[in-house]
Amino acid sequence: MDPFWTGKLVLFQTAYPRDWRFVELPFFALLGVFGGVYGGTCVRLNLHVARFRRRHLRDHGVLEAAVLALATGAVAYANRFTRRDMGELLGELLQECKDGMPHALCTQRGVGWALLGATVIRAVGTVLAYGCRVPCGIFVPSMAIGASFGRLVGVLAQSLQQTHPTWRMFAHCAPDAPCVTPATYAFLGAAAAMCGVTKVTVAVVVIMYELTGALSFVVPTMVVVMVARVVGDAVVEGGVSEQLVLLNGLPLLDDADIDAVSQLSVEPGRARLPVAAIMRPVDDVVVLPLAALSRAALDARLDDAARHGVRGFPVVDNDHDLRLVGYASTEAVARVRARAAGTSTDVVSLADALGPSPVTVRPHMAAETAVEIFCKLGPRLILVTAEDGAHLLGLLTRKDVLRHIRAAAH
Repeated sequence: MDPFWTGKLVLFQTAYPRDWRFVELPFFALLGVFGGVYGGTCVRLNLHVARFRRRHLRDHGVLEAAVLALATGAVAYANRFTRRDMGELLGELLQECKDGMPHALCTQRGVGWALLGATVIRAVGTVLAYGCRVPCGIFVPSMAIGASFGRLVGVLAQSLQQTHPTWRMFAHCAPDAPCVTPATYAFLGAAAAMCGVTKVTVAVVVIMYELTGALSFVVPTMVVVMVARVVGDAVVEGGVSEQLVLLNGLPLLDDADIDAVSQLSVEPGRARLPVAAIMRPVDDVVVLPLAALSRAALDARLDDAARHGVRGFPVVDNDHDLRLVGYASTEAVARVRARAAGTSTDVVSLADALGPSPVTVRPHMAAETAVEIFCKLGPRLILVTAEDGAHLLGLLTRKDVLRHIRAAAH
């Protein structure tokens, strides 16, 4: 099999001539610390860049991309490692030097400073570029940053062993044979940096194994990943994607929110928080009667919905009984209103605007059950009805849940 047209089974297939040793664990822990510090710092700085971009560069996406391309190209060309294609460089960083290899990593002259410069340049570029209007990811750049720093640590460890072969930590090394493999440090540094940015642990270990096939380094990878996660959580809670979700106000719920809601109660000693405590009451919800609304009244409610960002309406039989009939999206209601413009009747029927049956719950249901419905079924909203299942009492959205969790946390 040759899935990547490189003659290799995996993308960065490696074959390291030496296995790792326990005395190298302090160096591996240092890589984990770097991954956590880099990841946390990258997330924090990128959030500041995202706020600045949203405040000042919202309408200048093309100009921003052009300036970033010009600046990063000019700066990156000054370094022999950053001027290379990132994928090719990452492949070389993960390969051990052998006799006859021509690339710059196998020459000791100035390679340390060049790797340090490449690490700084790529880190700054990633912070500034991630989130701009040009599609770009953060996985491979973070791997390249971590691999550059890891290779630097590997080169320093190799030089330290060659300079002081009599030290106790190098007592197991043969005096006339290589002992430290710098490429393995690049491999572990890439894993640490990717974990520090994304806060993903087990998946990073699996990804690194799938990319390189280095099965014998799974244990060191787990060590650096766990150190990176602990240090990264100390710098900032959550990965870059989670923080951007919070910054943009996106209503994302996960298992942690289910646990958070399950620990809340209306009053001390009460076991469960009911849906009624966090729902939006019907008096605060814009509802539409099924067939008793004039064109002018419907236009007024559509305009009000547009101003408040409402994307749909619960439909009831009338405004007094509030017997639930269904749910209609704003687009469907607007289409029905447009068709009614060509008729002589002034009353608009919304029967053709009704969508699929909405998810409904009772007000006494546990709030964590409603959150679990959001997570597993993925509805946009949940309608709360009376015990008879017919009369509308309120509405619950993901934002209502998150608002209640954050209010309770503060």
